[in-house]
Amino acid sequence: MQKPSPARAVTALVLVLALVAAACSGGRDEGQTATTGPSGTAGEQEGAFTIDTANCESYKPTQGITEDSITFGSSFPQSGLYAAFAKISVGYEAYFRYLNATEGGVGGKQIKVITRNDEYLPERTLTNTQELVQNEGVFAMFNVVGTPNNLAIRDELADQCVPNLFVATGSPLWGEVDAYPWLIGSIPSYATESAIFADYLKKNKPNAKVAVLYQNDDFGESYLTAFRAAIDGTDIEVVSTASYNPTDPEPRDQITTLAASGADTALLAATALKCPQSLNLIRESNWNPTIYISATCTSNTVVGLAQPGANDGVLSSIYLKDPSDPQWADDPAMQQFQQYGAQYGISQEDLRNGIVGYGWTMGALLAETLRRSPELTRQAVMQTAYSLQDVQVGLLLPGITINTNGAQDPFPIEQMQIGRYNGQYWELQGQLTSFEGTSGQFVR
Repeated sequence: MQKPSPARAVTALVLVLALVAAACSGGRDEGQTATTGPSGTAGEQEGAFTIDTANCESYKPTQGITEDSITFGSSFPQSGLYAAFAKISVGYEAYFRYLNATEGGVGGKQIKVITRNDEYLPERTLTNTQELVQNEGVFAMFNVVGTPNNLAIRDELADQCVPNLFVATGSPLWGEVDAYPWLIGSIPSYATESAIFADYLKKNKPNAKVAVLYQNDDFGESYLTAFRAAIDGTDIEVVSTASYNPTDPEPRDQITTLAASGADTALLAATALKCPQSLNLIRESNWNPTIYISATCTSNTVVGLAQPGANDGVLSSIYLKDPSDPQWADDPAMQQFQQYGAQYGISQEDLRNGIVGYGWTMGALLAETLRRSPELTRQAVMQTAYSLQDVQVGLLLPGITINTNGAQDPFPIEQMQIGRYNGQYWELQGQLTSFEGTSGQFVR
């Protein structure tokens, strides 16, 4: 386990999360639904963190479970501008096929996932989720993509006490466990990511003039808010910002505005196709800033869509082994992914795709959560997801482990490392930066 980052960086994150919490304080008002055990401190004893089901509209603890299977549902873009994220399911579906074939699933139950296309439209995510829970009778939702999409279904799933496990978004909002104990994140918080980039600039470019492109929703705004908080009191300055709507074809006008600002650094709080589009537009404008892109864009099939040379030297935060990086060729976890991924349906092209590797890792995380659960009920599995300790699965970088404590620190992954893209894969820079055990308490 890596040591926490310097105190100044932690202080920045404290401020980041405090601001985000203040901005998003309009949560549910029916009081706390997550509690601790008799000790009063979650984590002091096994199963100390508990979730109350007394106020569920219709609690069905074992819906979706049969004698030989357990069925999950998921909603994500499978067409449109954000269709790249559909590759996540290629990874976890292959993992479940591998697990079902070699181990009979978990506890003798095959893991199944029913997926629906929402094109990244929150209203469609809601419709899909209602259909999956009410008509298909799934046990839980799993790895739903998108911050606005998960916000659209958060209240309904909470009211019905249906788990929403390991959502594919790093919004700091997923730390509101008192109000929303039926949802847990998976990827590092965007606030953490912003603080890590700010820490990098403090060390390497302490007088940076930063231009920020951000998606005009909770996803993009969390980066901007967090980054501004993280650089407070430094000589780093945000000199220009521009936003785009998720349905915009490209951010050409925004990049033109940012390029004219005189900024020597660009923070791209963008995702999917907007990342390579922005990189191309920056190059076309003859603007040469230090560029940081969202960790959601680090897959070769996303950043690799940029024109040759447009992505060279781009920075991001990395927490998974890059399947294209030759240093992992003899790594046991990577060899398992390559061998069994190919055997159970992943193409050779997709075996080099970091998005697919993330999906494989999330499949392994879900399976490990089910193994650790004392029983297969919605309450027990959700409580287990918020009580994970020292979990190292899938393609997580060495030194990164998943630890959750629902009462104190609900964020699964709080360690990342700056990477620099060399046109083929991400070269890791420096050491892991860790906020382990610090994020959750500041979201309260």
